[in-house]
Amino acid sequence: MPKLDVDIADELPEPVEGQIYTIDGADLFVSQVRGYKGLRVSMIALDGTKVVAALWMREVAGENSKLGSFVKALGDTTEAWVGKKVKFVSWKAQNRKIEVVQ
Repeated sequence: MPKLDVDIADELPEPVEGQIYTIDGADLFVSQVRGYKGLRVSMIALDGTKVVAALWMREVAGENSKLGSFVKALGDTTEAWVGKKVKFVSWKAQNRKIEVVQ
């Protein structure tokens, strides 16, 4: 039998509605299977739990989409997102809203 050359990625949980997180990274990636472009936003909760949100890139995003909610709250310069604290006000499909907190 051949040995498989595959890495298993740790799946971090998604953000939870009502929680506050500090963004600690926003990295572009390309999915290995279909080649879709995305932005992986990693965050740390107040209790130290790490979460991640995958935002699929598109030229036009609705303000209630994952990508649109981040851009609406934080702007379009992802470098400026790092270190910001955000609250996930609503994190349901087609009803995403986050806000920056102090």
